Amino acid sequence: MAGASGAELLLYGDIADRSWWKDDVTPKQFAEDLSGLGAVSEITVRINSPGGDVFAAQAIGNLLEQHGAEVTARIDGLCGSAATVVACHCDRVVAANDSTYMIHPVKMGICGYVDSRDLAEYQEALAAIRENIVGLYAKKTGRDKEEVAAWMDATSWWTGEQAKAYGFVDELADDGVNAAVENRGGILFVGSVNTHLPFAQAPGFVQNSLAAPGAGQGSVNKGLAEMPEERGQEEKDMGMETVDDLRRQYPALVDQIEQAAAQQAREQECRRIQDIEEMALPGSEELAAKAKFVEPISAGDYAKAAMKLAKAQGGMALNALRRDAMDSGVHDVGPNTGSGKHGGDEFLNAIRGLKDKV
Repeated sequence: MAGASGAELLLYGDIADRSWWKDDVTPKQFAEDLSGLGAVSEITVRINSPGGDVFAAQAIGNLLEQHGAEVTARIDGLCGSAATVVACHCDRVVAANDSTYMIHPVKMGICGYVDSRDLAEYQEALAAIRENIVGLYAKKTGRDKEEVAAWMDATSWWTGEQAKAYGFVDELADDGVNAAVENRGGILFVGSVNTHLPFAQAPGFVQNSLAAPGAGQGSVNKGLAEMPEERGQEEKDMGMETVDDLRRQYPALVDQIEQAAAQQAREQECRRIQDIEEMALPGSEELAAKAKFVEPISAGDYAKAAMKLAKAQGGMALNALRRDAMDSGVHDVGPNTGSGKHGGDEFLNAIRGLKDKV
């Protein structure tokens, strides 16, 4: 269905390489439908599909991504399995509030008899397909590949709101005022509420929202001095004045931010302790233990303290050597005025005594 500048395509049903009963979505049919739209600047792909053939989904997704129009995926019911591949290729994903999103491990159907070599080849193929999908999901969500892979391996079923929190969905169809993400002086603000979290420690999908098309316009990414009074009044009317208010309105987002901050803090603490352990010198065990656990300090501050301790210990050792030298009587040994063996023996004996002391 095409209009003056926009068009709509349906992706309802299974995705397959070929259709026997004309009820599957195939790349060939999709390419023909896409070509038949003519010159349009906007395309909406409505999705209600449990998935299907991953190669067919990749072909459809790439057809959409390479098209010159702005492509929006609208999830009307289920977006599962291979259908999520198509959605992730679109410029924007909008989900109905009661929609469902599902990802799972890559699976392959095997017919007939196979030997060990065949199984190894199947395993290699599964690994390659999985890597492609994980990379696509990571690009869409801004998350690490390891985290995305764990979601796949666990077979994750999400509501539209949950899929949005994890970065697969950009907005819900019945969203009210979206929570604006801002970087104010290095601190994360959401909906003008100070989360007290360094912006660099915010989840990837939160940081990426500022790089999305249109970011920097409207209220997103504005400094405090640039915030219009109307915006502030609007948020007061919504009851968005504290972090607790923010949590009530955007629970999934706040939970994700808090989890990311906790993980970041754990990683920083592990690095701090490891750095101190690597710098610790023999004789500074008590200082290192205190710096790590009793009175925690940064690795940089520990390095300064360790240098001061080493300097103090070195001065004490030098003073001890001086005292030993004085006690040895070496300073009382006069010059050897004799030419015989006796004078030389006295000098050697004095040196041996000093050496034994030292």
